[in-house]
Amino acid sequence: MEDTDFDKLTTIEKRLRAIEGTNFYDPIKAVEMCLVPNIVVLKKSKVLEFSKYTGTQCLITHLKVYCNKMAQFVNDEKLLIYFFQESLG
Repeated sequence: MEDTDFDKLTTIEKRLRAIEGTNFYDPIKAVEMCLVPNIVVLKKSKVLEFSKYTGTQCLITHLKVYCNKMAQFVNDEKLLIYFFQESLG
């Protein structure tokens, strides 16, 4: 590698560090990644199987099927939101 190429690379790295900072891998707490915080899913709860929505099917039909499967949890909004991500492909 020539000196000019090395200098260019060094300059680009310095600019990236200035933009992104030096701590690239901040530890992320699991609670910060949680879509629905403070949810309790009972261990004895039956894991439901969902057909996956990939964006090519009818969205309304997918939502109706999801709601039908989750009818027993209709009064638990957090649980409904928590399990909805399982229906996405």
